[in-house]
Amino acid sequence: MTYNEQEEKVIDKIISAIVDCKSLEAVQTIPAPALELTFPRLEIRQSQYRVFQDGEEISLTRLEYSTIHTDTDF
Repeated sequence: MTYNEQEEKVIDKIISAIVDCKSLEAVQTIPAPALELTFPRLEIRQSQYRVFQDGEEISLTRLEYSTIHTDTDF
C-alpha cells in the first residue's frame, strides 16, 4: 500500500495522537458473557455458532442458524 504525502502526514498525526494518549493505559476490557441458551433437549451455543439436541450436534446452514440466533444488543 502506498500513500501520498498528505495521507502520510495524516497517518503520522493519528499515530502520534495514539502514542501520546495517556488514557489508553486506563482502558479495561470486559469479556463478553458466554451466550448459551439451554432448553429441555436443546442447547444453543451462540458464541460457537453451534446447536445441540440431546447432546448431538445439529448441522445447520448459515441461514438456518440465523433464524434461531438471538441478537442481545437491544
